[in-house]
Amino acid sequence: MVCLGLTGGIGSGKSYISRLFTALSIPVYEADTQTKELYTRDNKLRQALISLLGAEIFQGEGLQKEVMAAKIFADHGLLEEVNRLVHPAVMGDFANWKVQQQAAYVILESAIILETPFASVADKTVTVSAPTSLRLERLCHRDQSVAEDAQRRMERQWSDAMREERSDFVIYSDGKRPLLPQVLEVHQAMLKL
Repeated sequence: MVCLGLTGGIGSGKSYISRLFTALSIPVYEADTQTKELYTRDNKLRQALISLLGAEIFQGEGLQKEVMAAKIFADHGLLEEVNRLVHPAVMGDFANWKVQQQAAYVILESAIILETPFASVADKTVTVSAPTSLRLERLCHRDQSVAEDAQRRMERQWSDAMREERSDFVIYSDGKRPLLPQVLEVHQAMLKL
């Protein structure tokens, strides 16, 4: 089955675009949401993370995101080790999910498709692009983040220009151009594959 990789920076509007594709009966695998679920239902992954980061990253069944983030963002080598554990688990989960879908194509949605092994499963990629000022505004509203913290989160990701350069399609979520016609154009192109 054909796969469209849907990517974009934090606050770009990926989730909204995902919902538009879902309304067109296209199944969407939201990697971030599924990864959070894997932390609790994949015991092998959970144990590997505890061995690497310590038992304090889990409380009961839940991952302590702040504790994990403090550890991995302070140590780039540790972040790479976590990614070596998490990415294959997510790719395996996606592969299992994908074979259960019945649609013209499926979507793998992730902010980091292009800079990870996830790129290998996408036949085509679409970037959702939005101005930094609008992304910051969305983030501060959505997460009640302070602008400084939101800016730091954005700086750890690829720029829109880097994503656009490596993508087959771009959807501009700038508040000026209507989104639905852009989504429909990508959808029609995917149906022709």
